[in-house]
Amino acid sequence: MRRLFAAAAFLLAFAGAAHWVLPVGEYYYTLILAQDDAARLADLQLSTVLDAGRVEAEIATALDRDDTELATSFLELADSRHLPVSEELRARVAASGGAVPRAARDFGVGLVTGEVDSQASLAGSIAGDLTVWGDVRDLGRQAIHWARGEPVDEFMVALAGAGIVATGATYAAFGAPLTLRAGLSVVKGARRAGALGGRFAAHLIDAARSGRKVQAAGALVDVGRASTKAGTRATLAGLTHVDDAAGAARLARLADVKGGKTLAIVKVLGRGALFLTEAVAKLALWVIAAIVNLIGLISSFNAFVVALVRPLWRRPRVGLCSLA
Repeated sequence: MRRLFAAAAFLLAFAGAAHWVLPVGEYYYTLILAQDDAARLADLQLSTVLDAGRVEAEIATALDRDDTELATSFLELADSRHLPVSEELRARVAASGGAVPRAARDFGVGLVTGEVDSQASLAGSIAGDLTVWGDVRDLGRQAIHWARGEPVDEFMVALAGAGIVATGATYAAFGAPLTLRAGLSVVKGARRAGALGGRFAAHLIDAARSGRKVQAAGALVDVGRASTKAGTRATLAGLTHVDDAAGAARLARLADVKGGKTLAIVKVLGRGALFLTEAVAKLALWVIAAIVNLIGLISSFNAFVVALVRPLWRRPRVGLCSLA
């Protein structure tokens, strides 16, 4: 009887573990299938890490830091996922949205200095670049560095030179390549702000030098499209996780689908908003756990059956001995 109870206990334990293992495995397998669609990938991960409590905390923190753009992005994300947000927080977000003087100031800063950290500053930076002033300004800065014997940012020089060409193409095509122009401005702003990954910069330089200029231009167009769909802040945040043209395409895809919610998504998920990070490793661990669970389930079921029928094996033997 002790063997029977022990086998039954193990069988129930492994069956209970299977009830936990299978949904986890299904989740990570779904992540693997969605790895090429950044928007779908973000939705799946948000379902496990984002709830009403976290949304309200993020909105309150953003408002306390006078970050209306981030608070608005989280509010849009909460509404899209049907997460409740208190009326008090909604009123605070609405009251903080009328920052016209700040937008004008940011536009002026972007126009004169090229510094990009908001949608208004991006508009100013693009306006400066479209008059060629922005690219000339950046080339002039690098020329001053060279004259002083200071390090010259060759990547910024290349971007400014490409910007002059793109500006000419924009005028020639009556504004058709405007997303390329916007992409160049955003990448330059990200470079100044330290938000541009070294791998992405190296990828653009390598693509341009090795004759893959179309690929480099496509990546810049994706960056420009992301900025027009999701805003500069979201694009700058996403660029910190972009390593190549494929990453830029993922960022553009996320921005196309999520729009203003992109900033909040990148804030919550980080690199996971664009790529599978630890999910692959966790899937491998799940496979091991599933194999162990399956072996344990089969073994415990076999032990339970053996313990159950063992008394039936002994009865004929006892009967033969008594007859003898």
